[in-house]
Amino acid sequence: MKKLYYRLIGKNPANMPMVSWWRRTTEMDAKLTTDKDGSAIMIVEGEKYPLKGFPRGHILFGTMSKLKHEIKNQIFNDSWEKLENGWGKEDIIRDIKKTLSCLIVRDDSPLNGREYKKGESLSEIIKYDLVPPEKMCTAVREIYRAWTKVSPESSQIRDYICHILQDDDSYLNRVQWLVMWFGFRSPLKAFERALTMLEHGEVISDMKERQRLLKRILMLVLEDDSIRRKFIALFKEIDWKKVRLTEADKYNFRAKYFKVDLDKFDY
Repeated sequence: MKKLYYRLIGKNPANMPMVSWWRRTTEMDAKLTTDKDGSAIMIVEGEKYPLKGFPRGHILFGTMSKLKHEIKNQIFNDSWEKLENGWGKEDIIRDIKKTLSCLIVRDDSPLNGREYKKGESLSEIIKYDLVPPEKMCTAVREIYRAWTKVSPESSQIRDYICHILQDDDSYLNRVQWLVMWFGFRSPLKAFERALTMLEHGEVISDMKERQRLLKRILMLVLEDDSIRRKFIALFKEIDWKKVRLTEADKYNFRAKYFKVDLDKFDY
């Protein structure tokens, strides 16, 4: 019905409102300020909506790049390879838990020129880059709040996730986009359904493959009883209305290679 309505009023993905500074110039004036709820936002000259948060290049291409690289390789790529080679699920999950508990920077991988001690964990390095919870955007702040309440003992993983979501809107917007596919299903079924749709939402084939990898490993991890219980508790604790995409989020998200309005149009 929604797709029929948008077809009748003559709308298509190309004429939906979106950020346009990149069409006008390669540079723009922007002002970093605080929103009504205390979160950091960036007001870009000539745009209808502000960008929640603010891009910190030295973080995105420095410590965060290293963090995402380690998680992608040590957890997702390695686990996929183990599955393909016939490893048992319990063994793979055990290794994932071990990796998460001691994600270590190798001696031959300096982080953005920063000096660090042998065996120093990534959490020690990124703690100076973390945005305080009160300055996080509404969606990330809600995830941080719920995670702290449900599983305070896993604060290191919480900080990893929230750090990535707060500073990289490409990741955050995809998490927010998942919410509209949850429906009234049970937490596990809702999450699996949304991850399936995430693959359909990607435009680039490489990203589709990445989302298939993400879904396979995440659903594997959720077969562990303790992790599944924590996930269900977290899913129920989060107020998803605070996480889902707002019109301002969609406005900025539509400029990326993603089918933001897949619920409205057949791309």
